[in-house]
Amino acid sequence: MRIQIHDPNRRDRHRAFSAEIDLRHPATVVHRPHVNPNAPHESGREEIYLDWDQTLDDHGHLRRCPVCGCRDLYTRKDFPQITGFVILLLAAVVAIVLFGFAQQWLALGIFILVLLLDLGIYFFANRCLVCYQCKSEYRDVDIGPHHAKWEMATAERYRPD
Repeated sequence: MRIQIHDPNRRDRHRAFSAEIDLRHPATVVHRPHVNPNAPHESGREEIYLDWDQTLDDHGHLRRCPVCGCRDLYTRKDFPQITGFVILLLAAVVAIVLFGFAQQWLALGIFILVLLLDLGIYFFANRCLVCYQCKSEYRDVDIGPHHAKWEMATAERYRPD
């Protein structure tokens, strides 16, 4: 399993680092070397403790976040949203230019190609788990049937003040 750990102690919950975890023997502490920007010759280590007690169910599915202990996790497609938006925007610009040159069939072909690409992403993109509280992301892990997609009501409970 690969975890994109977000620091639960920081208010902005920035991405701290990524760690590879073997679920057969999960590590309780993960380290990230970092450099002090004020003193580049000094380096330190950042540690985040993972609590694996009652984290996995009998089938190896995550029941709660080992970083912050939150029991609410949601699934999402593991595909950068900005990439899909850029593809759609680029296709719209190309189609407008083609419509300007009276190439309606070619412009329609561009839209059909984008539709097929979108369907391919929808059906074949991997899913990942995300923690509502600390925003840590879990990839290459079996997702249990009890994990749902993002829900606004649950997200509101974890919204920072």
